[in-house]
Amino acid sequence: MRHFKISETENQFKQLAEQVGGKVEDGVLFMPDDVGQGFLKSSVLVDGLIFQEADYNLFEDFYLERKVTEEAARSFFSLIYNFQAADLTDSPNQHNSHNLHNQVLFFNGHYSYNSFIPAYTLFKQIHFFISFDKLMALCKYYDLPEEIIRFLDTDEQWCFKNPFSTEIQRVLHQLRSYQADNLFTKGYRINKAEELIMLTLEQILRDISNKKNDTNFIHEDDLQTIIEVEKILLESQDESIKIIDIANQLSIGIRKLQRLFKAYHGTDMTSYRKQVRMEQARQMIMQQNLSITEVCYKTGYTSVSHFSKIFKDHFGTSPSGLLKKTS
Repeated sequence: MRHFKISETENQFKQLAEQVGGKVEDGVLFMPDDVGQGFLKSSVLVDGLIFQEADYNLFEDFYLERKVTEEAARSFFSLIYNFQAADLTDSPNQHNSHNLHNQVLFFNGHYSYNSFIPAYTLFKQIHFFISFDKLMALCKYYDLPEEIIRFLDTDEQWCFKNPFSTEIQRVLHQLRSYQADNLFTKGYRINKAEELIMLTLEQILRDISNKKNDTNFIHEDDLQTIIEVEKILLESQDESIKIIDIANQLSIGIRKLQRLFKAYHGTDMTSYRKQVRMEQARQMIMQQNLSITEVCYKTGYTSVSHFSKIFKDHFGTSPSGLLKKTS
């Protein structure tokens, strides 16, 4: 597993590039051949608003630890749109019942956000860093209610999470599909960034106005528990790993663990593991570096016939059929 640490918001792109050992060209970090495929790009849209887009596939598990200094904790908010590994659908008109849901995370600098990215899964993310002053200026410009401003202007840690709304998915699709590189590109991205910020703040206001609805906020400790569960599920080669054993290992009640995981991922632990394993298998087969038998064992299965059946049920084609298509 590759372990990376980020301690500065404004310089995190540089910190990550140094630790990965990748080459940065015109604000784009290309993954080295021994690390993975794809890129991470970063640009300052305006003062106080940083845009990052990630699109890569890693050859090892990737654990990112984010812990900014207390002095800088108030400076920036993070607004993250995660396209889950098993769900690469951009269009709100398309849907696959096998998919984990896409998810937005919005948190202040006091929140320590770590992430675990399994090897051989396509990782797609759009991330905005918004300074406190910029966010307050936007709230004032758009004349947002005092209730949302009081919520944002706090020293307490908080993290809002929610699946993409139809409106958010529409704007993200527009932003990601815009390929022009001209004098209007930056203006277009600024416009879409502000639209996404407003749509997300609208969701937050709706939730904080409903005093009984706090399920879309997650405590830092609970998020770290979920990340640990992801690691245990995907690092274990035991095909029949038991949820009760995970709960005991993390010293948490099994019902609470199941509730936390389902609320975050939109699916249970067994289904999550299967979906990620299948995505890993698909990526390995498409890269044509391993035999189907090797892929079977690397994804935790002991029977090639059982693995092939699950793969075909999941994707509608067998591993050998996919290999022929990509050869």
